Amino acid sequence: MSQLISLVRDLIGDPAGTSQAFTDDQIERSLDVHRWDLRCIPLKPFPIVVSDHTEYRDWYSDEPYWEADVTLYDSNYNVLVPSSSDPTHGRWSFAIHHPVVLVSGKIYDPYGAAVDLLEMWAGKVATEFDVSADGATMNRSQKRAALLALAAQYRKQQKIVTAKQERTDAW
Repeated sequence: MSQLISLVRDLIGDPAGTSQAFTDDQIERSLDVHRWDLRCIPLKPFPIVVSDHTEYRDWYSDEPYWEADVTLYDSNYNVLVPSSSDPTHGRWSFAIHHPVVLVSGKIYDPYGAAVDLLEMWAGKVATEFDVSADGATMNRSQKRAALLALAAQYRKQQKIVTAKQERTDAW
């Protein structure tokens, strides 16, 4: 989860430290709102040719941003341990060939979480006001506008969620 929290911090421009706008727990809660639990999803292989046959050692998911605690299985649901993993990009490698690899775990939408946090941050700074004194002007309202503009940009990048509607009143 720490990699995802760091990614969201980078997206919203809120580095960890004494002046951070959000705690790690707040960011994690926002990520949890944009979480999907997936079970036994088949991964796609990157085939390689070894001698005279094809082997599958490298596997990937169409979905990025997995939490690091994923579980990988073979076709008999035996747990597999990868030799390397990149859950942020949804990629896993094995030292030996596996004909099928399934994954179970949680995926997140860091852009959706970033939008929520940026809009909350814009709400926090909405009470700040512009000041003019001795010929100098400080426009604090531009901070709110910048946060909302960034949120609008990330809204275009967040995961699209669709739902199937079914009428039960018409046969």
